[in-house]
Formats: sequence, C-alpha cells, structure tokens
Amino acid sequence: MQTPIPLLTVDKVSWAVADVSILKDISLCIKQGRFIGLLGPNGAGKSSLLRCIYRFYKPSSGQVTLAEKDIWRLSADDFAKQVAVVLQETPSQFNLSLYDVVSLGLTPHKRLFSGTTDDDKQLIHYAIKQVGLTEHTTQAFDSLSGGEKQRALIARAIVQKPRLLIMDEPTSHLDVKYQIQLMELAKSLGVTVLASFHDLNLAASVCDELLVINEGQIVASGSPHQVITEKMLSDVFGVCAQVSVHPQSVEQPIPHVTYFYGYQTEAPHASEK
Repeated sequence: MQTPIPLLTVDKVSWAVADVSILKDISLCIKQGRFIGLLGPNGAGKSSLLRCIYRFYKPSSGQVTLAEKDIWRLSADDFAKQVAVVLQETPSQFNLSLYDVVSLGLTPHKRLFSGTTDDDKQLIHYAIKQVGLTEHTTQAFDSLSGGEKQRALIARAIVQKPRLLIMDEPTSHLDVKYQIQLMELAKSLGVTVLASFHDLNLAASVCDELLVINEGQIVASGSPHQVITEKMLSDVFGVCAQVSVHPQSVEQPIPHVTYFYGYQTEAPHASEK
C-alpha cells in the first residue's frame, strides 16, 4: 500500500530578521484531515512559523509545500483556494455586515465582477447557520462580540472550502465557553487544521497531534499523551506541574495539566509591602 502524500510539508525552514535567527531548520509533515496543535512559550516562534506557512513571511532557507507543490510557486488565488487563515486579532470590517464578511470566502473562487449565484447564497447561509449566528446575519460585523467575530471568520473559512485551516491563537481573548466552542467547531469541519495554542489543556483535548516549538526549533511532537509530560513542561515552559488523565478520556488518555504555584524568587522590598 502506498503511503499517503502529506498535505503540508515544512522542510528545513529557517527565518531570520536583521541577522537574528527566529526559526532554525524546522521540518514537519501534516497528513490530510489531522488536527495539529502548535505549542510553545511566548517568543518561541509559533506565529513566525505559521506566517511562513501562510505566505506572510518568505523563509530565509528551506521549503514549504502543499500537496508537494512549493507554496511560493502557486498563484495567490490558487493558494487562497486551499488555505484559510483565522488570526488572534479580528480585522475591522468597516460597514460590512456579518453576511458580507462570510461571503468574502467566495473571493478566491470567483472571477472578477462575477455575481453571487443562488448556490453561493445557500452556502453562505449554511455556513452562518453552522456557527450559530443566523440571527446576526445582517448585523454589522464590527458590532459583534469577540467570540461572534471569531465564529464568523470560521464561517468565512467554511465558504472558502480550504484544504488547510490555519489558526493563530484565535481563542486568546475569548471566555472559556467560547474557547471550547470555537475549537470544537473547527474540529467538526473535517478539514486539516494547524492551530497555535496558549492553553495546553484545550490543545490536548481537541488535537490529534501536538508540536512543541522552543527557541525557534521543534523540540517535541506526537500525540497529546506523548507530548504533554511533566518533564516537557519543566524544560520548555519552566513550570512545575502534575499531568493526570482527564476524566472524559475514552479511547485514548487525554492529558490534563495541574500547575503548582510559587514562582516568585525574590521577596518584596519593605517599601513594596
């Protein structure tokens, strides 16, 4: 049996700014249909790596391929047909309704000045319904809450019909309920997802595989159970923690991190008491 071709391959990618090395010889492969989480402390290179993958930055060396095609040899339209991006900060969409923002997902698939068909409209309404925002269809996008905006951008991705959905810490400013809801929604789409996380427990609960980046290098990869260990938390994040099994684990153990406290290394001065 032939081995399936990886959807995304990052081959020895490095990226530097003003002679400062940010990413160092990173290689990874992502199979079609997998939900991959990217972890690492602040400044480790998570966003930089994602930006190299969605063509915001061009690597200093190495190659990124999508279904064995160099992403920089694809036209902008061809790339946009296959890759959708949801970022931490939602862009301001002046004077656009939620419906208008979701309909932007059609852009890579439409010719200039071509109209919106009945099938297009049906897809847009379907996507809005999928993210639970039907009652906000005509509402101004900028008036939505943070969680509603992120769900709207997921709806735009549904309309875009990508093969790969990239999410750069999209839950960082959301309430816990919406963090869980947004990630479960992304997982339900049935597309390949690469998402960066700050919340290790959330990542462990939704991801098939985890990658850990530290100081610009991949230092761990595998299933959540293999990656989320007390040693990794100490070595990479500098914290003392206990890793147990989440009570909702069924087929495979889902690791759950409990952190210990007491990291102040210097007693406060008398003037600060």
